[in-house]
Amino acid sequence: MNETPLHPVLGERLIDAREAALALNLPHYWLTHAKERRRLRLPHYRVGKLLRFKLSELMAWMEERQALLTADAVHEEEADAGLQ
Repeated sequence: MNETPLHPVLGERLIDAREAALALNLPHYWLTHAKERRRLRLPHYRVGKLLRFKLSELMAWMEERQALLTADAVHEEEADAGLQ
């Protein structure tokens, strides 16, 4: 049997929902409720029955989400300016 530690294989440590919520100041239910994870398209992993996350992937998800929200706000401002 191969006794290779998972950290080098995975590239980084997997964290649970509590750690992820605390680290990124996210609502815990976003991470623990399947409907919310799907709706938000949160990157996650199933390890047996356990739910785990990579902090770097969640940070990239947050940056992407922020960029989309910023772009939407700019488009709304441009649309409002065009109406006046």
